[in-house]
Amino acid sequence: MAYFLAVANRKGGVGKSTLSVMLAHAFAVWGKKRVLMLDLDSQCNASLILIGGQGWSDARKAQKTIADYFYDLFDGVPAQPRDYLLPNVGDVHDGSGRAARINLLPGSLLLEDIQGELFLKQSRESNSPDVVASRVRGRIETLLRRFGASYDLVILDCAPGLSLAALAALKTADKVLVPFRPDYVSQLAVDRIALLIEDKGHLDALADVPFDERRYTTIANGVRNTGKDRIMIDDIGAFHPMLETTMPHKDAIANAFDWEPGLKNLGEKYGDGTRDLEKLYSEVAPWLEAHGAARAAS
Repeated sequence: MAYFLAVANRKGGVGKSTLSVMLAHAFAVWGKKRVLMLDLDSQCNASLILIGGQGWSDARKAQKTIADYFYDLFDGVPAQPRDYLLPNVGDVHDGSGRAARINLLPGSLLLEDIQGELFLKQSRESNSPDVVASRVRGRIETLLRRFGASYDLVILDCAPGLSLAALAALKTADKVLVPFRPDYVSQLAVDRIALLIEDKGHLDALADVPFDERRYTTIANGVRNTGKDRIMIDDIGAFHPMLETTMPHKDAIANAFDWEPGLKNLGEKYGDGTRDLEKLYSEVAPWLEAHGAARAAS
């Protein structure tokens, strides 16, 4: 069964999609894992990074997006989940010249609209908005889990808001990675999503949960070599679990996310950011190993 990793934050612009794609590349190439990317953000950044604008447009026209998947299969239409996936996406090879084993369920600008339609469908069966929302969220969670048997790692790139799909992803995830920029708005956003993940009503209750028992961890992204950034990172790290790895602000990393035809190795893709990706991968990879060991023991 796959390990489900959600990448989420209540704030946009913190690098969720870029880190999601970087991890997909690392696990597919260095870890030799079968990776699936589920793009749950209507901005579709992960999809654009992996297949480019024309590729995303073609997927939309072919009705192979996450909105189509949810809408078509929500009521049990006899379709196969794999029919909505794009295989071997991205512009990185696995070291032997073949495309890395990353499959993609592309994002959709219509995802929020589709969630609204699904909510209205379920409203015919109950007058309680909370009951309806719970049913829709539960059904979406079930649809997300249907991919678990075919992959080693499923990455859920979440939208910054609290859509039903994002809430389902947080519930589905074995672990939630919360990227943040070192600023005051991010500090508040990390607090908010941490409460949601751990199902706590206030920060005092969250503080009672030991770091090693929390289902999330944070990572500082876009870090500049300034005292201000270091102070903010330390402030967030005092209240939330945090990776030792920080992702620096580097042009090589920022420029890596323009999709190009043809395949390259990870060093060519990320330039002097490759070492930073190695550090990130080395910290996250043990999560999958522990998951596999626990599964084998059960």
